[in-house]
Amino acid sequence: MTNSSAKLFLNKRKEPRNSYSGLISFIYRKNLYTGRLINYSSSGLFIESDSLFVKGENITLTLPASKYKNYKQKGRIIWKNDDGCGVQLLG
Repeated sequence: MTNSSAKLFLNKRKEPRNSYSGLISFIYRKNLYTGRLINYSSSGLFIESDSLFVKGENITLTLPASKYKNYKQKGRIIWKNDDGCGVQLLG
């Protein structure tokens, strides 16, 4: 994605993204993986990972922990590139 197309894509977001740099665990194709959570919003996030993702497949995420809530979330891979994938949270 070029810089100008990346900026255009970012401007189309409904919710602002928050930067974050920390590990995230996820289950994809019945296997447990870890990656780095780069940014997030209430509707999605970007995971930096060496895993091979397929657009349209589901993923289960364990978001950074809180002592008050369980942060397991279901999501769908809506785009991917060489660095990782964009995940839409399914609620």
